[in-house]
Amino acid sequence: MRNLIVLTLVAIFFMTDIFFDIQEGIPVSHIWHEGVMFGISFGALLWQIRVIMKKNDHIESLNTELLDAKQSYQEWKAKTHASAQEIRQLIDKQFLLWHLSHSEKDVALLLIKGLSMKEIAEIRNTQEKTVRQQATTIYKKSELSGRQELAAFFLEDILSAPIHTS
Repeated sequence: MRNLIVLTLVAIFFMTDIFFDIQEGIPVSHIWHEGVMFGISFGALLWQIRVIMKKNDHIESLNTELLDAKQSYQEWKAKTHASAQEIRQLIDKQFLLWHLSHSEKDVALLLIKGLSMKEIAEIRNTQEKTVRQQATTIYKKSELSGRQELAAFFLEDILSAPIHTS
């Protein structure tokens, strides 16, 4: 934008100087030289305006793409919300069958999401050692060998289910 202002001022300066030089009777060679300088500055001004317009078009295009992506995400989120709730209810039922405590349920969900022991401890405002003990208890109660089997227990059937197109 600053370039645009500078080029506009330069073009105005040359145009004004040419006008006064003509009135004062300055030789044509000098006026012609300033005319060339005015033409160059005016051309640069037009070029700068074109560059700005192209950048604005590109920004507008990117904004449109961003809005489309946000809308697509919101549509996907709305479509999957009911399914996600059903899956969460099924997970909660399985946790009840395993007789997990409230804290163990929280830890199990965070393990399934892939958080580290340290991250889980920070989120739950507890010691990492406590989280490790809870994880061990979860694995014993569920008769699973670890985090991978815990996640696979819930994801395997979801991911291997046949795809039904409507």
